[in-house]
Amino acid sequence: MKISKEIIIVLSLCVGFSAGFFINQKLNEKLYTDLYTENTVNFSLLGEVWRNIDNNFVFENNINTEAMVYSAIKGFVSALEDPYTSFYDPEEAEVFQKDLEGTFDGIGIQIAKKDEKIKVIAPIKNTPAEKAGILAGDTIIKVNDENVSNIELNEIVSKIRGDNGTIVTLVIDRDGEEKTFNIERETIVVPSSELEFIDTNNGQIALLSLFQFSETTSRDVKIQINQILQKNNIKGIILDLRNNPGGLVSEAKNVASFFLEKDSKIVKECDKNDSCTWLLSDGPGKLSNYPIVILINQGTASAAEILTGALESNLESVTLVGDTSFGKGLVQRVMYLGDGSILKITTEEWYTPKDEQINEVGIEPDIKIEITKEDAELGQDPQLEKAKELINN
Repeated sequence: MKISKEIIIVLSLCVGFSAGFFINQKLNEKLYTDLYTENTVNFSLLGEVWRNIDNNFVFENNINTEAMVYSAIKGFVSALEDPYTSFYDPEEAEVFQKDLEGTFDGIGIQIAKKDEKIKVIAPIKNTPAEKAGILAGDTIIKVNDENVSNIELNEIVSKIRGDNGTIVTLVIDRDGEEKTFNIERETIVVPSSELEFIDTNNGQIALLSLFQFSETTSRDVKIQINQILQKNNIKGIILDLRNNPGGLVSEAKNVASFFLEKDSKIVKECDKNDSCTWLLSDGPGKLSNYPIVILINQGTASAAEILTGALESNLESVTLVGDTSFGKGLVQRVMYLGDGSILKITTEEWYTPKDEQINEVGIEPDIKIEITKEDAELGQDPQLEKAKELINN
């Protein structure tokens, strides 16, 4: 029997395709096995649950596959038990991005989980939270009469936030005493920094306050530093980092470079493989010759602690005044995912140029001064007064 050339070609193609399909299937099976059964992780269980829901769940109209996927991912992240690693679905990611830009609707507080409690890192300056009397170190117990001790941090943030003009009720614990605050939400525009000149008998003191490290912080600070350099009667600089909850490490590095000469060590970051990298100053360090007092408190966290540690380690003219800082010595990376969601994940621990780890410990001031309840009620600031005294003398 004769077989035409065309049939032979078709048969050859079919055999080749079948062989290719078979080989590709085996490769995929091996890849699946390597990826999903390594370290006894077996993701087939998820598929089994998914199929059972799809085949058997009676309220079929209630099945939201997108919400199920996002909830599964949040479950993965939550199981890490790291309060700083978070997953944001596209809607939450949009809010998170506004935070980085420094604009959002809410009351203006930064919170974190510490010692299994929801702690206020700091109220943001001139926001409803600060005006209502919320303080760094307060423990949030309830939001709108709902106990939040066992709720994920992202969810608590969502409950506190809301439309401009609406009210949120917080019950907080402060030194064993419960207090209730009814706070009206506003559109919060967070300033990154502020410069003020304080007159003394024989010159001026530059008071540079940094409220956060957002995308514009180093740009704003550069303008303010030029204003300082244009004056010839500056006795010293007070760098106020109190209630600064941190932000972008890159911006803290840029600000540190204004104070430190080129190639000075700013911070050492070490990943899970103990591979460490130093972030170095870009210079020019134009402020390195001024006497500097840095004000810190328990609301000074993260990137603000990086800046504190970098200046205190490199410059002999630096004095720290205030309370022990928050103690967040971890670096998070923001990873933008394909559908618009975001994974914020802890990727490194960091150390000061003196090779000190401050996570869960904080940075101790050289001169410890607390602001008492009486000081706060009377509008007194003994920490700032001590800083002015040190520079004057």
